[in-house]
Amino acid sequence: MRAQIEILATLQKVDREIKEKTGIKQGLLGEIQAKEKEILAKKQEIAEAKAAYAEKDKVRQEKDRLFQEESKKAVERRMRMGRIKNAKELQALQREIDQIKQANSELEEELIKLMEELETVKAGIKAKEEELAKLQEEWTRKRDELQAQISGIDQAVSEAATRRQTIASQLAGDLISRYELIFSRRNGTAVVEVAGGICQGCYMNIPPQLWNEIIKSEKVNLCPSCQRILYYKSNVTQEKPA
Repeated sequence: MRAQIEILATLQKVDREIKEKTGIKQGLLGEIQAKEKEILAKKQEIAEAKAAYAEKDKVRQEKDRLFQEESKKAVERRMRMGRIKNAKELQALQREIDQIKQANSELEEELIKLMEELETVKAGIKAKEEELAKLQEEWTRKRDELQAQISGIDQAVSEAATRRQTIASQLAGDLISRYELIFSRRNGTAVVEVAGGICQGCYMNIPPQLWNEIIKSEKVNLCPSCQRILYYKSNVTQEKPA
């Protein structure tokens, strides 16, 4: 069993390497997803601003159309005044012209206000588009770097997985199953040293009889407290708990 425990400790090193690199990869993927989400949100923001601009411009166009129509009416009424001789009709026509002028004056103010608002929205869209372009340019370079890192990690994990397969093939099936279960439940530390009668995984004292059995290494011994597989330092390379 001593030899099996030594192999198990070696396997744990490889598994930790795989676990660490996989964690780094997940972090890089998370960074990529977060940045792409940020870019997507910026695009959506620009699209919404353009939609708002288009909607406001429709209002402007409609008011401009009304303004042009009322202006034509005013011109037509003024031309008619020269042909009217009746004073009462003349006064009525003058009141109509004044009403048109008043309405057009209000329309003109609204048009000016709308045009100012449109200019503000347009400037905002331009600023957002420039910001997006800069963000995308920077991200293109950064993404290439991250993807290169991920490719390197994939290669390293693949090589480690091959080594693991070779090492695992030397272990008994029930032993490796037990080890994998503990490894997953104990945050990547399934095999730990016992030093000075203390488990280095949970730092609890080991009973004297169990300590003697660990030194003999005739069977797999588990810590009564944390249930990790215990080994004696002089037998295998020391492992520190994660």
